Amino acid sequence: MSCPVALIGCRASEKSHECCEYDLALFTEGSRRNEVLDVGRYAVELLYFAMRPRNYVAEMHGMIILRDDNKLSLASAAKEMTPQEGTRAFVAAGRKSLVSSLFYQQKMTDTAENPAAAGMWAKFAAYRFLDGVLQLSGFRPMPLHELEQVRQAETSVVMADGIQAALECVGTERATRPAISRSIEATMELKSTDHDRDLVLSKANHLLERQMLSDCYFYIGRMAADNLAKRNESFYAPYAKLVQISMDLTNDVQELKRLQRRLFRAANAGLKA
Repeated sequence: MSCPVALIGCRASEKSHECCEYDLALFTEGSRRNEVLDVGRYAVELLYFAMRPRNYVAEMHGMIILRDDNKLSLASAAKEMTPQEGTRAFVAAGRKSLVSSLFYQQKMTDTAENPAAAGMWAKFAAYRFLDGVLQLSGFRPMPLHELEQVRQAETSVVMADGIQAALECVGTERATRPAISRSIEATMELKSTDHDRDLVLSKANHLLERQMLSDCYFYIGRMAADNLAKRNESFYAPYAKLVQISMDLTNDVQELKRLQRRLFRAANAGLKA
């Protein structure tokens, strides 16, 4: 296949673990399904984009051009991606993430009589809030490294309180091997037909083997949340047990409400900044 190709993601930065794949962005006509290939001892994820590189400023930020076309599409896009343009793209993405967080917070409030459902929506809201904080800070969220990125983010007092509330909502303090093992098994069932299932499993095991329990708990919960957020809401009730185990949900609705109020204040502060 002859098309523009660029290396993106953590392998294009200084943040990568041995288990990290090489993310290759391929710009082709029409839509194609992403796929993971094994190349020697490395995993390569092919990410297909159907629009011009210029339409993906945030996603392509920091890219390494591997192959261009005769129109120099990637080189032209890279030239246009000035620091100012990158900042605008990340701010726009960050605001979108915070709006999504507020939407999920409302869902949590609407389902407060159902502790499991409220807990799920609260975790969705927490992960999206953290995405927004990172994007507003000029970072592209990288799920495997996101907890570390969050630790390094410089924010206002209000946003810092929101980060703490989000992490409490995610439940990183409950990161034990039994909880992580249960979450991994349930998440693998959720991702049984996903192209990156084995890749996600290898990353989770990598963190677990290195005693990075909080990072592993955060990551596998994020993978479960991403999978569930894309599903039709009719899926949640019949698979409630699978949802609960994959995301390690708690039933303390009063605590969730307290955390949601802090998230709400921080998300609104971020949108007004």
